[in-house]
Amino acid sequence: MDALKHIRLMAQYNQWMNARLYDAAAKLSHEQLALNRGAFFGSLLGTLNHLVVTDIIWLKRLATHPTGHPSLEPVRRMERPASLDHTLHHELPALSARRNSLDAIISGRPDDHPSETVP
Repeated sequence: MDALKHIRLMAQYNQWMNARLYDAAAKLSHEQLALNRGAFFGSLLGTLNHLVVTDIIWLKRLATHPTGHPSLEPVRRMERPASLDHTLHHELPALSARRNSLDAIISGRPDDHPSETVP
């Protein structure tokens, strides 16, 4: 498998797994999601926020490449999170929408929506 095909496959798998993770998280109450569980980022919601923050930080780094890839234009317009524990969204639906948006950028398919089948 060539490198580009492999990278695309991994991006699709990441998108699929994120969809499953958020589906599982959606079954919990807000209180359960926000409960401090002693993890590095406190709660499950804090950890999910952290994962989105790190993707934004990495994508912003990639977006500075001199080729100026057009698919990263939305990333160039994003505000850089203040810290790794920055809370972007306090509610799961808004965080899920941000996650979906980032996954579409990462997979190179801005109109894509995660499916329940493994890519």
